[in-house]
Amino acid sequence: MIRRYSARDIEKWADYSGDRNKVHFDKAFAIKNGLKDIIVQGMLTLLDAKVMITPWLKTHSSLDFYIKNPVSMNTDVQFTLKEGENKQTLTIAESQNPEAVCVTATLLAQKPPNLPKSATRIPISDEFIQMHLESLKSHYPHISHNWLLMDTLLFSICFNQRKDDYFHQQALKISKHHRYDNITTYHVAQKLFISEQLIVGGDINFSEISFFIEDKDIYIDNDSAYNIFNIHAVQQGTIIFQSSIGCMTKASRRELEI
Repeated sequence: MIRRYSARDIEKWADYSGDRNKVHFDKAFAIKNGLKDIIVQGMLTLLDAKVMITPWLKTHSSLDFYIKNPVSMNTDVQFTLKEGENKQTLTIAESQNPEAVCVTATLLAQKPPNLPKSATRIPISDEFIQMHLESLKSHYPHISHNWLLMDTLLFSICFNQRKDDYFHQQALKISKHHRYDNITTYHVAQKLFISEQLIVGGDINFSEISFFIEDKDIYIDNDSAYNIFNIHAVQQGTIIFQSSIGCMTKASRRELEI
């Protein structure tokens, strides 16, 4: 599959998800931060990869994505799936330069994980869930599989349920050493656990599901910070879906070279 993301695609994902990071809209800002052009939201690129991978999901699975390089707007990228003996892999690379790999993914069978003791339960209203499902249907009517509904819901929780501006809070971690407008945050990884329950289909009873979060700073130094935001969906004491989103915050390359 070959895909090209336009400004309209980027705006549609921003309208749905709330991800309005300046590197997705402001070319001058993107270039100042060492990029070739405006870049596509990482989670939008991953959404297309997830749709492509869905037919391969058969049982409890882990799905690990790594965003090695951002996908630039108006650039053709090739999605390639390969099946191995015990795992399946996906790569996204520039069509004109296959060695320029943007995203890699690995799909493996996995037993359900345990809920970490450090996870904190958060209330998610029925109204929020319904609003999310209606918005998803409006923006992306082709997304209907249960595990993708859960994945996009948890991403909405990440962006819309927090009481602060995520990108602002991340930038503050290194702003003592750099100008605020020279700092940006990127999604660089997502690790998922997908239960067989969500793969085989059937209606999801969201009233029976509890949601837990963990917010972890892996490291913070003068020029960068790496944060992982974990969200767990739990039903009857068992994790049925888990999303771990890794974000890198760093000062612009140009500033570091001065």
